[in-house]
Amino acid sequence: MSDTAVTRPLAPTVSLASRDYRDPTALTQWVKSLLILSLVIDLVASGSGALEFALLQSISAGTAAGDVDALATANDTRQQAIGFTQFAAYIVTGIVFLVWIYRANRNARALGAQGMQFTPGWSVGWYFVPIMSLWKPFQAMREIWQASAEPGNWRAVQTPPLLGWWWALYLGNQILSQIAYHLSEKVDSMDSAMTASFVMTASSFTGLPLDIVGLLLVGKIAANQIWQAKTIEVF
Repeated sequence: MSDTAVTRPLAPTVSLASRDYRDPTALTQWVKSLLILSLVIDLVASGSGALEFALLQSISAGTAAGDVDALATANDTRQQAIGFTQFAAYIVTGIVFLVWIYRANRNARALGAQGMQFTPGWSVGWYFVPIMSLWKPFQAMREIWQASAEPGNWRAVQTPPLLGWWWALYLGNQILSQIAYHLSEKVDSMDSAMTASFVMTASSFTGLPLDIVGLLLVGKIAANQIWQAKTIEVF
């Protein structure tokens, strides 16, 4: 028997990149920047909506100072410009946010989370399925949170109230936006115009905490994934 020790080859190391992990820093920064922009636009829209409601009240009471037609035209022009900007920001932010969700799900899997119920595609797709969109996207996001916090034992991870607040604010904002849209399509009196204005302003106002909670949500999930990736690379 030879005295020479037999050296077994080491198992090949599988890099995070080969597992399809991507550093979420840049994409998260894009989402955060867009949410901050949406926050500013929602703040402006809330203020503009309050001005519109006050104008409608003064016109209804007959106390409007100045040319009522000119005031109404200026108000409509301002509201239309802000509304268009708000809608454009919503679309762009929504697209980038969905891309972020897709990537966050893939990253959680690459970090070692096993048995996740929601695929990257369906974590996005459920937003577009009627009725199911009322709770499935929330469940997918909760799973991403858990799997990002502790990939090896993600089912045992307790989720914070932040997730519940995010989803409640999202649903509330969506509902108010839909109501405001339908009311604005049926304005035929001063009272109906004031009601539509009030609901539209409330919709913009609920966008403020939604943007803030969204910032906290994506920031925490991204931070967890970055930490987990560093831990895997070290060990």
